[in-house]
Amino acid sequence: MQNPPGLVRRLLEAIVAYTWFFETCDDSVLDDDTALKQMEYAAYLLGQLPDGDKQHLVEELAAIAAAETDPAYREFIATFSFAMGISEE
Repeated sequence: MQNPPGLVRRLLEAIVAYTWFFETCDDSVLDDDTALKQMEYAAYLLGQLPDGDKQHLVEELAAIAAAETDPAYREFIATFSFAMGISEE
């Protein structure tokens, strides 16, 4: 089964948005340890992907970052693949 166009991008945007929330929310909203645990689990799942899929995600992240207008969020997206262990750069 072929993925519908845009499916990977939308799912990746959702993952990035949730990890941004975990990264930036106040500890009165979500306990720091819980946020870290969720981010580590997301990194673990992404790390299980084959190298070709990881490269696809890196390319999608670059496109998403390039289109982002908020500087802080753009920087988060631009460094996401490294921070999550998807790439070494």
